[in-house]
Amino acid sequence: MEDHTTVKLQLPRQDFTGEPLFMPTTEAAMDWVAGLPVTNTNALVQLIHQALGELNQTKLIPETRFAIMEVLLPNVLIAVLNLSKRFMNQPLIMPEEPRRMADLSDQLLSLASTCYTIIAIETIQQRDEIHKTNPARLTCEALQRALVFMGRKVLQNFLLHRPMEIRGWQTLHQLYALGDNQRLGDLPVPKPLTGANTIKTTYLQAVMIGCCKANQLRQSELTALYRGFQQWSERVIFSSESTGNDLFLVDLDSDQAPLYTALYRKTPGPMCRFIDTTALVQHLIELKQEAGGKAINFDKASHVPVNLLEHLITCLGSMSLRNFKRTSTENALRICVGLNSTHYHVAGERLFEQLVQGSGASAPESETTADNQFLNPLRQADVWQAANPGDYTGEQKLVPNLLVDVDSFTRNRLFEENDSALPATERYPIFTARLADASPGGYCLEWTSELPGDIKAGDIVGLKEEEHNDWVIAAIRWISRLSNAKTLIGLELLSPRAIAFGASIHRKGEGKAAPMRVLLLPEIKLVGQPQTLITPRTGFKERQKITLASGSESSSIQLLRHVASTGSFSQFEFCHIKELGDVLATNGRGHAGGEFDSVWSHI
Repeated sequence: MEDHTTVKLQLPRQDFTGEPLFMPTTEAAMDWVAGLPVTNTNALVQLIHQALGELNQTKLIPETRFAIMEVLLPNVLIAVLNLSKRFMNQPLIMPEEPRRMADLSDQLLSLASTCYTIIAIETIQQRDEIHKTNPARLTCEALQRALVFMGRKVLQNFLLHRPMEIRGWQTLHQLYALGDNQRLGDLPVPKPLTGANTIKTTYLQAVMIGCCKANQLRQSELTALYRGFQQWSERVIFSSESTGNDLFLVDLDSDQAPLYTALYRKTPGPMCRFIDTTALVQHLIELKQEAGGKAINFDKASHVPVNLLEHLITCLGSMSLRNFKRTSTENALRICVGLNSTHYHVAGERLFEQLVQGSGASAPESETTADNQFLNPLRQADVWQAANPGDYTGEQKLVPNLLVDVDSFTRNRLFEENDSALPATERYPIFTARLADASPGGYCLEWTSELPGDIKAGDIVGLKEEEHNDWVIAAIRWISRLSNAKTLIGLELLSPRAIAFGASIHRKGEGKAAPMRVLLLPEIKLVGQPQTLITPRTGFKERQKITLASGSESSSIQLLRHVASTGSFSQFEFCHIKELGDVLATNGRGHAGGEFDSVWSHI
């Protein structure tokens, strides 16, 4: 890149004339920081916000500004961390207070990034006047820190399913362009703020999040991937020249996320950079093989399970486009969210114990009376809650002879969260959303009303049009919040109908476990789709033998290939067996089960 290339970065005017919180010296900043109320988040955030704003509007030499910012830095990070605890794991449409906390965190990240950007630009402009510090080193450190904070902004927007602010992506791109223009992109940063130790790898850590279909992932998954890209970005080829295998492209002049190279409509110019992920994908495949089905652990809070690795390999390995053309529609759909709710409605609005024992089943009054101390130990929670607490809606009562033991702590927690007194219509609500467009493979919903509090990518949902009797089964693949208070939700259709069952796992020497909710998705011969079973996300695995029960009817099956998994459910192919002691029967496609069935999916 030539030196005359224009870099588009907006900076505040340095014309502060008010009464400062502290004099603009390193010593004064240290004294001020020593008196900060670190245990009072509200006060700390307010003071740090004010200090950063004043610092960005005060005329200083780059060395002094950098020194002051380094003194403030630990408390900036503490403030951002404390704020994140206030707005993470909240509903998509957040209440007023968490939303304000998220906005405030975003502002702090912007202010910190701006401060380091000022340092970098003024160091470049005043390089001949800087004598105490190596100008290149100062620029390198400042730009890396500016990119770290902008990268956190990118991550935070993905975590909250928010669109990037205007010029957000462009600011990120231009910070890298500034470093590249000064030929600093690949130089090791003397004191990096994160594990990414060059300007380029720090930039790519944020950019790669934009390449992995982040709106299909949960907050914990996104955080883990962001941590992973600290290391993995070093394996990405990022160049102004095409390698022929570059899947993605970034236009550094644009205000856009990375996009598929094949979809770039212009002739790539000097500000375009190509992203070749071939080596990274190969590394991820090797990591998956080495992990042997276990999660990759970076630290206590960052775990990348196998299904997330597979998602990343798919996203970075090939261009994924819609399989079907979508058509616009204006139909309204009835929706139930989560396995519990979907199971209830698919079962014909029957509670779980009614389904398992028959529609007339109900516990005697003596078994539901709180003062019957002899029966209290038997009233334990639905096993589904323990397997998937995020999808629990409060139904507590189970068939007494099908209960499992839990420890006292767990039992107390379950009873604290008991809302079984609520009517079923409130426990398993039905929502309405507009069908924005549709294809044979998926729907896009426009949701303008209040969203369920715990809705997330990966959830099972049931859909029904007024003129149809069956509930269509789908999975939420992405969620996107729009600035006009609308939410778009992308759904992958799994089956045009389902059958609700109670499933009991058989373990040698232990008999049958307590039943859990499952949905049987029938075979669709026309498209070659085999019958599958939707189960809770944990507890089920390949080769298990299962009893399916509905009223007086029951059948025995054996799970085959594990075909899909999200944070909310798993999906298995299966075959029917005559008796639980039998070997696998033919699954309808001429395949007889054997000892290597569980291996095929990993080859």
